[in-house]
Amino acid sequence: MRAQKKTIVLVGGILCLLVGPMAWLLLGSGSSLQYRTAVVDRGDVNVTVSATGNPNAVVTVQVGSQVSGNILALFADFNTRVAKSQLIARIDPAPFQTRVNQAQASLDGARAAVVNSHALVQQSLAGIQAARSTLAAVHANVAKADALVEDARVKVDRRVIMVGQGADPAEDLETAQTTYQSALADRTAIEAQEQAAEDTVKVAQAQLLVANAQVATTQAQVTQAAAALQAARIDLDHTNITAPVDGVVVSRNVDVGQTVAASLSAPTLFLIAQDLTKMQVDTNVSEADVGRVRVNQPATFTVDAYPGVVFAGTVTSIREAPITVQNVFTYDAVIGVSNADLKLFPGMTANVKILVTEHPNVLRMPNAALRYRPPQEHTPTPTNNMKDAGTDKAVWVLDERAVPRRVVRTHAGEMQP
Repeated sequence: MRAQKKTIVLVGGILCLLVGPMAWLLLGSGSSLQYRTAVVDRGDVNVTVSATGNPNAVVTVQVGSQVSGNILALFADFNTRVAKSQLIARIDPAPFQTRVNQAQASLDGARAAVVNSHALVQQSLAGIQAARSTLAAVHANVAKADALVEDARVKVDRRVIMVGQGADPAEDLETAQTTYQSALADRTAIEAQEQAAEDTVKVAQAQLLVANAQVATTQAQVTQAAAALQAARIDLDHTNITAPVDGVVVSRNVDVGQTVAASLSAPTLFLIAQDLTKMQVDTNVSEADVGRVRVNQPATFTVDAYPGVVFAGTVTSIREAPITVQNVFTYDAVIGVSNADLKLFPGMTANVKILVTEHPNVLRMPNAALRYRPPQEHTPTPTNNMKDAGTDKAVWVLDERAVPRRVVRTHAGEMQP
C-alpha cells in the first residue's frame, strides 16, 4: 500500500509539473495586452551629450635620443617616478669619447699654428725694420755720393779754367775729370743699392701681410676646431639620457644592448607623464552634437575598471581640428579631471556624458509614454475617455492621490519604462 501511494504521489507531481506551465501559457495567452502606469511628477530634466574617450595625462613628454648607439644601461622602468634631469638611460660613450679626443687634438694643433703664425708676423716686422735701416744707410750713402760728385764737378770746372790760363798742367784736368767720372759711377751704384733697399722693405711688408693672413687663417682654424670639440662634447653628453620633467614613466621602448638609430629622427625611448593627478579625457563628439557643447560645462564618465563609480570633470576646451574616420567627422572635447587617488590610468575607455542643458523642477514623464505605438492587430476600439485624451493609444487616469498618470498599453511580457 505504501509503495502504491508513493507511486501515485510521484505520478501526480510529474503531471503537475507538465500541466502547470501549459496551463499558465494557455491562460496567459488569453490576455494579449498589459498596462503599465507611470506617475507624472516634478523634478530635474537634464539633456546630455554622450561620447567615448580616453583619459590621458595633461602633459606627456616623449624622451628620445639625439645620438645613435647601443643602450649601455637603463635606470628607469615602467611606473618609475623620476625627477627633472635625473639619469634614466645611458648610451655607450666610447666612440663619442674618441671623437672628443680627436677634436681636442685638432684644437691643440690649430692653437700651435696660431702661435707659429704670430712668430712669423714678428719675424716679418723685424725684417721690415732691418730693411728700413738698410734703406736709411743707403740714403746716407747717396747723399755722400752726391756731395762727392758735386765736389768733383767743381774741381773739373776749376781745372778747366786753370789749364786754359796755363796755370795748371793738362794732367790735373784729366785727373779731375777722372775723379768726377768715378764719383758719378759711385753715385749710380749707390742709387741702385737704394732701389734694392726699397725693394727689400716692400718684400718685408708683403711678408708681414702674409703672416697676418696666416694668423687670421689659423685663428679661424682654432675657432673651427673649438666648435668641433664642442659638438663632440655635446654628443658625448647626449649619451646620458635624462628626464626633461618631473613625472612617471608610462612607457619604456628599449632594452639594454639594443641599438638606437637617430640618423633620420629621434627614436622614442620613454614616455613620461608629467602629473597623473591631473588628467584630461579626450572625447570624440559627433558633429551633430558638438554645437551644443561649451567650455566649462560639467561632465561625468565611467570606466570599465570601476563599475558603478562616476567620475566628474569639466569641459576645458573644444578642439576645432576634425577627426575623420570612414567619412565620419568628430571633434575632440577635452574634459579636465582630477585624479588625486590615481585610479585612472592613461588609455582607459571612458563613457562620457556632457551636461548641455538643465531644467530644474519641471513636470516630467517617461519618454516612452510619448513615442509608444502599439501593433495594428491589437488596436482597440477608442473609448470616450480615449477620445477625450485626443488619442487611441493611451489614456489619462487618476489614482487615489488625484495625480495624473499616463497609462500605456504594451504586449504581454513587454514592460515599457
